[in-house]
Amino acid sequence: MVIQQLLSGILASGIYALFAVGFAMIFGVMGVLNMAHADLGMVAALIVVGAVAAGYGPVAGIVLAIVVTIGIALLIERIAMRPGRRFKGDASIEMPLIGTLGAGLVMQNGAALIMGNKAVAFPIRATGIWRIEGFFFTQGLVYSMVISLVLLTVLEFVVSHTAFGRSIRAVAMNATAAKIMGINTDRVIVGTVALTAFLAAVAGFLASFSYGLAAPLMGIPYAIKGLVAMIIGGVGSLRGAMAGALIIGIVEALATNYFGSQAQDTSVLVVLVAILIIWPNGLKSILPAK
Repeated sequence: MVIQQLLSGILASGIYALFAVGFAMIFGVMGVLNMAHADLGMVAALIVVGAVAAGYGPVAGIVLAIVVTIGIALLIERIAMRPGRRFKGDASIEMPLIGTLGAGLVMQNGAALIMGNKAVAFPIRATGIWRIEGFFFTQGLVYSMVISLVLLTVLEFVVSHTAFGRSIRAVAMNATAAKIMGINTDRVIVGTVALTAFLAAVAGFLASFSYGLAAPLMGIPYAIKGLVAMIIGGVGSLRGAMAGALIIGIVEALATNYFGSQAQDTSVLVVLVAILIIWPNGLKSILPAK
């Protein structure tokens, strides 16, 4: 039973990792939290629902959702995040934080107004179960983990071995020095926002695909788990965010097995506190460098 729960938790961590990496990239490059990040995944999932209901095919719906989600993310960056870069000190952090929090609320309430405030069936789903060697695997979570691993591997390559990735790392280390060296920091930030919006859209698809439902408030638990995973892993660390997401999946599975599903969220916060007591900078203190 414990092994079964562990396997399920590991599979669920793939979706958490996509959200966590998005939070980590934005914070690493801009030094702010994009509180609307997980809600972009919700918007993408509901756009697919609406597009398929309107007669579009699933692939067309997914493409449309990705394009619209990236467009919304860029609009949020332009209106809610970029103005804060004109200021120094606390204002440069607080303004984007409040602005993106407001943007998330607008998306949640807008989605509820358009689609209704209840969960709706996702038109593309894999809720079947495979039995392998006595263990049960939800098809959607298996597909989600595979897709997440592929995307995270590609992202690791892009960040580590491409010119754009080197620009991202340079801006994350010191934006002023990067600008002096000729890097267009605004372009890097816009590109990073677009990339993380794509990850959020895919994560939203995979969550709805795995569990068969989409809802205006579905982004809230993923926002919490994504942020906690980022903090566990070490703020701004991509590998740390991935490791944090894996830990959250495993902890949730063990808590469900021993204490019931009502203990999931509490157990995650307990582990967060424990890890920060041991490693105040998160797991990036012990993870190998890139």
